[in-house]
Amino acid sequence: MSNLRTLFLAGSVVLGSMMALPGLAAAEVRNIVLVHGGNVDGSTWREVYDRLTAQDFNVTISQLPMTSVEDDVAAVRRNLDAQGGPVLLVSHSYGGVVITEAGSDPEVKGLVYVASFQPDIGESANMLLASEPTEFTPDKLEIFADGHFLVREDAFVALIGNGLSDEDARFVARSQPMANAANLAHEVDAAAWRGKPTWAVIATEDRVIASGLQRRMAERAGSTVVELGTGHMLPMASPDEVAEVIARAARAVE
Repeated sequence: MSNLRTLFLAGSVVLGSMMALPGLAAAEVRNIVLVHGGNVDGSTWREVYDRLTAQDFNVTISQLPMTSVEDDVAAVRRNLDAQGGPVLLVSHSYGGVVITEAGSDPEVKGLVYVASFQPDIGESANMLLASEPTEFTPDKLEIFADGHFLVREDAFVALIGNGLSDEDARFVARSQPMANAANLAHEVDAAAWRGKPTWAVIATEDRVIASGLQRRMAERAGSTVVELGTGHMLPMASPDEVAEVIARAARAVE
């Protein structure tokens, strides 16, 4: 737990108390690439995007095909290639599997995991979920003949949409793009967080990726940690706090 610093945010606790990782000088990383979770799309980042662009960051949102992890990593790498300079790479949920591999790009100077998987080499999302189970179990999924799946609406609202209004949760549930179930079994072959500074924003009321699991993954990565008292959809539920963590990370990396 050598360089892990946990910062608890509740209500009006000021994010200004955050500090950068030791040894990192202030720098101008202006490019930020946001990667969404499974069975949602880039629109879940809209409010975070608005806050970051208001601070003059150049923000790109990847749209994942979710046909395979390899396809998703390739999509993010295309976005990285388009930046033309240093990048902070940010994920939500399943997107953490993707940035853990795509983040090996030398232009990626840091990674931010928002209520996100932070796997090590040889680990999959399924392995991590099984290590600390939640109510998000296979019976909550509707799997189709081609291997793609949807999260059943009521389960989506109760588990994934925890922390959102019922109206917002149902909209996201009913606009799900189908993802390949094999993505959850993909074992990562690179762990970019091993050689780069990382931040982890933990949802303490998460009913999908247990908050304890999020903490364990962040601890072994030596991440700077921020905890927020809401559910899994942090980019939508707490856009002010999430955007501020991302902005401070971008200003800290070199």
